[in-house]
Amino acid sequence: MENLPKNTTPMKPVHLAILLAILVLGVVNLLAGLGIIGGNSGGNDGGGWEYRVVTPVEMDSFGFKVIAEEEGIKPDAENKMEIPREKATSEAMLSKALGSLAKEGFEPVSVSLNGLYIFRRAK
Repeated sequence: MENLPKNTTPMKPVHLAILLAILVLGVVNLLAGLGIIGGNSGGNDGGGWEYRVVTPVEMDSFGFKVIAEEEGIKPDAENKMEIPREKATSEAMLSKALGSLAKEGFEPVSVSLNGLYIFRRAK
């Protein structure tokens, strides 16, 4: 202790243990983030999820398309369709859109604060 400057104290074993634990956790976190450890150890086996983000306008479009198909409504010369008001409620459109995406294998995950619908399906 005679080699230490006057204003310093030697590091206690407890402090050394805490620093070592922080260092080990940091290295493990870095390696996991890089995909070197953890995750699927068998390489890329094609597992996981495929995500799809759908805007409210796209959801309405899916709903209109399904309702038009069910009602046998065809677009006119200007590519517009006349869908009965009672069929085009927001509840019906959302239900039809969700059904359309479910047929593609997507399941709802979340709706973001700005109204984006987030879906996923197995790869």
